[in-house]
Amino acid sequence: MALLMGRKQLSQITFFDYAVGITIGSIAAVLAVDRSVSVADGAIALVLWAVMPVIVGSIAMKSIRFRMLVDGEPKVVIQNGSIIHKNMRKEKYNMGDLLMQLRDKGIFDLSEVDFAILEPNGKLSVLKKPECSSVTLKEMNLSADYKGVMLELVIDGKIIEKSLKALGRDSDWLRNQLNKRNVTNVDDVIFAGCFSDGELYVSLRNHLTGVPLI
Repeated sequence: MALLMGRKQLSQITFFDYAVGITIGSIAAVLAVDRSVSVADGAIALVLWAVMPVIVGSIAMKSIRFRMLVDGEPKVVIQNGSIIHKNMRKEKYNMGDLLMQLRDKGIFDLSEVDFAILEPNGKLSVLKKPECSSVTLKEMNLSADYKGVMLELVIDGKIIEKSLKALGRDSDWLRNQLNKRNVTNVDDVIFAGCFSDGELYVSLRNHLTGVPLI
């Protein structure tokens, strides 16, 4: 039945595929241990749930609207270097999730990201800025200053005191840095991070007035 449903069931699945997979597994488990359920009834239920995604997939191939309804659609979470808080909130996707998936792709500097798209299967697709090419410094016979990992100073308007302490700074220093960038209210900041060399990244809650690298 898994082969009948196609390779999609074995790869990164959407919410619909996830629900179908869990349901089939539950039916198979009940059929295996519950003697009150007949084998015939269980087999019929398994076949019906296996055939349903095939039918849905066929319809989705012909209708874009139906495919978006069933599988969902990609959401832009970073655009032109600025975080789109509205789309993240719709997807129940927080800054921790975003930073984790960026780190998983080897990106520790948010300022390198031009676009980031949250795919229907929950994966994050990232396009770096043109100047952040894949050519290594070693290939260019160049050296670079060590920047370390970006410390999270503000997340959703909340100051992370632990990170400030690790940086050797306090909240007064942070507010002073934000004031220099015309940000008077910490609540307006969706994310602020800083490297060990003092380079500060700030993104405001409203992406239209966000500051991609200040």
